[in-house]
Amino acid sequence: MNKGQAQSNENAGKKEYIETPVKTIFNKFANQKDVTFIYGEPIELGLQKVVPVAKVKYAVGGGGDGSGGEGGGGAFTIKPIGVYVITPDQVKFESTLDVKKLTALTVVVGGVLGLLALCKGK
Repeated sequence: MNKGQAQSNENAGKKEYIETPVKTIFNKFANQKDVTFIYGEPIELGLQKVVPVAKVKYAVGGGGDGSGGEGGGGAFTIKPIGVYVITPDQVKFESTLDVKKLTALTVVVGGVLGLLALCKGK
């Protein structure tokens, strides 16, 4: 028996680790310690700095049969939620949420629920 046959016999019982695309994607996002997913690069405007803020959601999944057959998928959602405005005097968060629309929606829903309650009471 030559040296090559001996090595292949020793490795026959061991499983070889294969870095798959699904594992690569999962490891990238699971090990990410950088806040740039949420906070963008600061933008300087004179003495002010503006830092964009976003809400990030992601899900990744996959599977395989151990012999190279695999599949996977994922979803990513990034939604801007506002900015931090930093001046020498203060730090202020300005939301992208429109308060007027939210108030109007609350009034409309409250009115509809009130009408339903009145109709149900008769």
